[in-house]
Amino acid sequence: MSRVRRALRVVKEILWGLFMYDLYTETMKMRLRYNDAVNLLVFSEQLGIPLMNSYVSMRLLPYFVGELEGWKRREMRERDFLEEAPDIH
Repeated sequence: MSRVRRALRVVKEILWGLFMYDLYTETMKMRLRYNDAVNLLVFSEQLGIPLMNSYVSMRLLPYFVGELEGWKRREMRERDFLEEAPDIH
């Protein structure tokens, strides 16, 4: 019985990889882009872009503290325009 369960698990993982992995990666990319846009809106005043008032930014700051380091690292990374080429439609 153990072999059957293991075989079913392997088949399930293969099917997930075939059908869902691309959708999953695209969804994660979109999530990061939306998070970056929200971070830009919230912290735009600190960057010199007057989009929101500081009261709203300070109220939202505790929710973003854990994500700020990753956001800063992603935004400061040097990019080549060819990295974005597959996403251009």
